[in-house]
Amino acid sequence: MEKDIYMSVSRKSRALLNRQEGLDVDFKLTVKGIEATDLVAFANSEKGGTILAGVGEDEDVYTLQKGKIIGCSVGDKERLYILSKAESCVPPVEVNIIIENYARKPFYRIEIPSGKDKPYCTAGGTYKIRGDGRTNNLLPGRLLSLFIEKQSEIFFNRFREATKELGKNMISSNSML
Repeated sequence: MEKDIYMSVSRKSRALLNRQEGLDVDFKLTVKGIEATDLVAFANSEKGGTILAGVGEDEDVYTLQKGKIIGCSVGDKERLYILSKAESCVPPVEVNIIIENYARKPFYRIEIPSGKDKPYCTAGGTYKIRGDGRTNNLLPGRLLSLFIEKQSEIFFNRFREATKELGKNMISSNSML
């Protein structure tokens, strides 16, 4: 199990900070910059992703953007804000909240796994998915395929249980003959 407070910057965050925002990472200056749409976008994506809050963007010598630690408040109020955003999603989005660089300029690393109950939407019914460096609308065709994926899995599990039960009943009735 991963720690939830690091006094310095973890190896994972260091790697994320050295990359541009993309399919699996987003930088937010403050915790208040995190929206439910950000959370559902990562939960609806294939691999999930990470939000680094308290991190801005900077350019390297090749003018490529990468993350720069700004720091942010890391108290109960901020943690509850993140959790309430996650809980406001339909269904609620799972998040893992980690505080990093606590000894200097603290920031949050919020891990959002790819959701098990796709598709996810905001309380207002907005469906999003993470694209290359941004949050995109979840278009009807892709939204439909997520629904079908979920429902086909439910159907398959019910069908398997029903056929298993039917098989037991047939064996039981044959043994009585």
